[in-house]
Amino acid sequence: MEQIKYADKTDHWENWWHGYYYGAFYIFPPEEVMKTVDALREKYDPKSASFCRAHISLSEPLMRKITPADIDSLREDLSQLEPFEINYGPLRTHPPYPGVTYTITPEDKFDVLRKVIHNNGLFEGVKLKRSTIVPHMTIAEFITMEQSEEILAELKEQVESGKFICEKIVLAVPNNDMYFNQVISIPLGAI
Repeated sequence: MEQIKYADKTDHWENWWHGYYYGAFYIFPPEEVMKTVDALREKYDPKSASFCRAHISLSEPLMRKITPADIDSLREDLSQLEPFEINYGPLRTHPPYPGVTYTITPEDKFDVLRKVIHNNGLFEGVKLKRSTIVPHMTIAEFITMEQSEEILAELKEQVESGKFICEKIVLAVPNNDMYFNQVISIPLGAI
């Protein structure tokens, strides 16, 4: 395992950023999908785009450094799951919360993946708070409800839905500027 470089200058971080110090697990779509969604994020929510490339959040933030044993354990757990197809789209809002996202399905396979990750010892004692949040890939989140409706109306007919195969999960860790870098990939399916 390569040495993970954690942020060492966090005095300028916003309070909520500290909860993500050790990173979290995500699904990153293939590059061609990421480029398209990144362009939308940069246009409609530059703040969100400045933190991370297009992604689907999977886990709660880690509460400690990940170890080689943790990675081996997660690799073993995830070997029991087969890669699966993810559908992204159509776009949606999430009243009463502001934001515009791609809908992510199938929810049942996503939920199984999330539970396998959170049942791992790496998350012992960490409550799965996001279990009621539907899977999504964000275009804009640091906006108002009014902006959410305007963006949805503007993009609804322009943005296409699509699909890709989820073959791995990725640990992304923020740097000093709170930009999440992909540091470890763990495949789904047989080792």
